[in-house]
Amino acid sequence: MIYELDKVDLISSDKNEPSKLCLGISDDVQWEHNIEEHILLLQEKLNNYVTFIINKGYESVVNGDVFDSFAINIYFACVPPQTAINFLQAYQDHLFSDNLPIQLTCEVVEPNYE
Repeated sequence: MIYELDKVDLISSDKNEPSKLCLGISDDVQWEHNIEEHILLLQEKLNNYVTFIINKGYESVVNGDVFDSFAINIYFACVPPQTAINFLQAYQDHLFSDNLPIQLTCEVVEPNYE
């Protein structure tokens, strides 16, 4: 969850690209209020994930597998506003300018209450 800043919500390897590690952020917070605060939370969570990747914090979880690329997938429960999309694009640009092999992806996942 987005408020659990020091926790990696999801971690898996990519079956199609075995040298790619995928981390997931679960963001179920509404965007209707406090957009700036929400973006700051997202930024802190992303920063923690990047640090986790750089420091190879995943090594204790993945049984010695070696990864040369990474993806951080953000799963939103609500469609993010343009401000958040702009932030994420700027964040991705910053990762590329720092030559970090980390790809950001976003997906809106509708909650299933059945």
